[in-house]
Amino acid sequence: MRFRTYTGPRTADSARSADQALPPALPYPNGWFCVGFSREWALGQVRTRPFMDQEIVVYRTRRGTLRATRPYCPHLGAHLGVGGTVDGENLVCPFHGFAFGPDGTCIHTPYGTPPKTASLALLPVQEKYGIVWAWHHHDNAPPTWELPQLSTVGSHPPVCWAIDLAGHPQEVTENVVDYGHISPLHGFNPFEVLVPFTTDGSLASISARAGRELPLIGTTIVHPFEMTIIGLGGFHALFDLSRFGFRTSYWALATPTGPWRFRLWTAATSARCGGTWLPAALDRRLAHGVSALVVPWAAKDLQSDFAMWHYKQYLPHPKLNGGDGPIGEYRHWARQFYPPGSAPLRPEPVPDTSATLPSRARTTPAT
Repeated sequence: MRFRTYTGPRTADSARSADQALPPALPYPNGWFCVGFSREWALGQVRTRPFMDQEIVVYRTRRGTLRATRPYCPHLGAHLGVGGTVDGENLVCPFHGFAFGPDGTCIHTPYGTPPKTASLALLPVQEKYGIVWAWHHHDNAPPTWELPQLSTVGSHPPVCWAIDLAGHPQEVTENVVDYGHISPLHGFNPFEVLVPFTTDGSLASISARAGRELPLIGTTIVHPFEMTIIGLGGFHALFDLSRFGFRTSYWALATPTGPWRFRLWTAATSARCGGTWLPAALDRRLAHGVSALVVPWAAKDLQSDFAMWHYKQYLPHPKLNGGDGPIGEYRHWARQFYPPGSAPLRPEPVPDTSATLPSRARTTPAT
C-alpha cells in the first residue's frame, strides 16, 4: 500500500507545519487505532508500522491469526520486521533464529536452551470490518472497551488510501462536530443535523444531511449520512446514495505516528440497494467501482481539512459561539481517552448549543 506525505498547499509559502512550529498540545490517546487493512497480510506476512512514536511489527501466522509486537528481539535486539519470518504459529528472529510462540515466549533456539525470560512485548490486535486495529494504553493496560458492532455495507475488500501529516487524531474526529466549517471550507449547503451529537461510553454519533451544488448538471445533490466516532481512532460514516442505487460505508481513521504527527487512513465499501437482480460477481464489481470513486472524491474534499490540521494550533480553550456545534461537549467526552491529569484537558465550559444555528447548520429534532 502506498503512503503519501502531505506537503501543504502553494498558499502555505514558508509556513511551518504544526509539528515543527509548536510543542505537542495533547498526549497520545488510549484506544484502538488502525494500522492497516486485512488484505495487506497474507499468510506468513510480516509488516512494520509506525505507532505512537515507536514501531510495531504485525504478522499473520500460517493459521491466519494476526499478532502484533514491539519490534525488537529480546535476545540481542534485532528488528523483527527486517527479515523476520513466520514458521507455523511462531515468529522467527532473522539474527539468530530464535522462535517466539503465540504467547510471545521464546520456545525454540537453533542452539542451547531458550532463555526463560525472553519474551516478545505483544500488543492487543484485532481485525474488524477488514481493518486491522492495535490497542494503545499509556500504562500498557489491556483493552478497556471493545470495538462496536456497526451496520456497515459492502462485501468487497475495502478501497483504501492513506497519507501522513501533522496534527492529532482528536482534531480529525472533532471535525465531525465542527458545524461552523462545513459550508465555508467544504461548500456544503444545505447542512442539517438530524440527530444531535450523542455519546455512549467510548462511542459518539451524529446523523445529518448535506448538499452540494453541481453546476454542470444545474442541481444540488443532498444525501443523508450517519456517523459513528470510535474513541479517538476515527469514524465510520454510512452514506445513503440510494438515488444512485448504492449505499457506502466510509472510514476516516487517524493513528498517531510521532509527536503531533498522524497517519490518516480512509477506506470505503459499497453495496447496491434494490434494483434489478445481477450475478453476485457483477454486483460486487459495480459496488467496488462505486467505492473506487468515493475514496478519491473524499480525499480531494479532505484536502481542505489537511491544510487546516497540518498547520493549526490546538487551543484548549477556544472562543466558541453558539453556531460552532457541540465542540465543548465533544472535548469533555474525549477526556476519557487520556492519562489522568493531562494539563491541556482541564474542564472547559460547554457552549450553549441550544442557541439558534445558522441555516447551513441548523438542528432538526429526531422523529
